Amino acid sequence: MKKSASWDSLLERDWGDTWDSLPDAPGWDARAKTAQITLRLPRTVLSRIKRVAARRSLPYHALARSWIAKGLREPELRSTIPESDEPLTEQLNIKLDHVLLDDLKARAHEQRYPYHRLAREWIETALVQEEGDLGLDQAAAQRPSLMELMVLLLHSSNARGEDVVRGITRLQKLLFVVEQKLLPSTDFYAYNFGPFDEEVNKTAEALRLAGFVRGGHPASAEPLSFAAMIAVVVEKAGPGVPLDHEPRKDFALTEVGHERAERLRKSGLAYERLAAYVAAIRQEYDKDDLVERIYAEYPQYAENSLIREKVARRAKRRGKR
Repeated sequence: MKKSASWDSLLERDWGDTWDSLPDAPGWDARAKTAQITLRLPRTVLSRIKRVAARRSLPYHALARSWIAKGLREPELRSTIPESDEPLTEQLNIKLDHVLLDDLKARAHEQRYPYHRLAREWIETALVQEEGDLGLDQAAAQRPSLMELMVLLLHSSNARGEDVVRGITRLQKLLFVVEQKLLPSTDFYAYNFGPFDEEVNKTAEALRLAGFVRGGHPASAEPLSFAAMIAVVVEKAGPGVPLDHEPRKDFALTEVGHERAERLRKSGLAYERLAAYVAAIRQEYDKDDLVERIYAEYPQYAENSLIREKVARRAKRRGKR
């Protein structure tokens, strides 16, 4: 009863004078909690940022944001890195709180510098320092990835003018030759049917799921047929199957994939040359005698092959023609 009476008295009281004596409410800030800046970076720089982030077990966007904050804390931090001729083809979106963004703009204004460029210089300077601390080689990050090589290979055509690569075995072998010609080291190893790298299969599937490549076995809600299940079992039993029993999957770029390949090719002079070199290798090797030629040129990768004798007989028959 006592509490009820107290509430009733509060309701009956005239609060008009008290209301007028209250201070004004603070102004409404319509800004969102975070803002976003978009930086244009060279492809190799973005690749290096991701590599450092992976070593630090951090999201690369968060790592880049921390480097901008570091630049604000260290006023003397300025880039001593010579400007690269590599075009700014990649986009890095970084979310900042408004205080950090305002401080960045104020610092850039003081130095009469575009704030996007200042943020990019801080990131690149911190990146070099981090790579030194981690003992990472910059040159290794600048080598083309398997995914880039696959995209450029499928963007080219063979001597018959076909851009389709017919079968995972052929795709494996062509990428093996490309890596042997270009890179000082390779992850391919001798296995049941010659040189093999499981990453080729994974990369092809990743490109298919991303919509860049058509080919392979699309996902389906329907149960697999008995023949399809046997094909999967055969494939999983070892990398590759005999050429005349392969459940063949043809691989080719989609329209989006070709657009991506063109963007990659035009991203710099190095990629222009790389695309031309990959195309020349495909013209030379993507023929009926691909497997026989690889076994002859790289015999160490044929040592564990289950079809080595068969390939040798076929090569002998070709020689008699």
